[in-house]
Amino acid sequence: MTGGPIVPAGPDGGVVIGSVLVQADQEAPDSWLNRLFGRKAEGFTYEFEILGVQATDPKGTHPYLARYELDAKPGEERIFVARLPVGTYLFKAFRHEGVSAMGGDVGLTFSVAPETTAYIGRLVLDLPRRVAIGTSYTYQVQDARETTLAIVQKQYPHLGRQVVNAPMQTR
Repeated sequence: MTGGPIVPAGPDGGVVIGSVLVQADQEAPDSWLNRLFGRKAEGFTYEFEILGVQATDPKGTHPYLARYELDAKPGEERIFVARLPVGTYLFKAFRHEGVSAMGGDVGLTFSVAPETTAYIGRLVLDLPRRVAIGTSYTYQVQDARETTLAIVQKQYPHLGRQVVNAPMQTR
């Protein structure tokens, strides 16, 4: 979602700015029990699936929806800047890279408005130190606008001037 030049928001699309932070509990001292159950959460890259959804399909089940992926590593905030077509988008799910059965649903939505640059917040995903199929997790949306925009403005100075707050919402 980020990497190349970003075209400013226009009548057909807007720009979203946000971030993802995966936090994994610190590893306890090594023991046979820890080696036996699960994998270290901090050793994975996490893939987030983001879908462009429609009013007739708010859960994002249609196979031909616009799909985007965002990767994040534990302990490293992943800031993203994306120009997207006008519409509603769903942070549908996350998974541990390469292991599709290990992950979970997120269910946060955000909207892209024409000619608007919006800050949608920081998605914080909290995981236990060991993950296995069925591992529980929590997530929340935080406001980290000031620090995020300070970083974004270094790479994209034209984007940070009139950013509106439009935080992600739970469905």
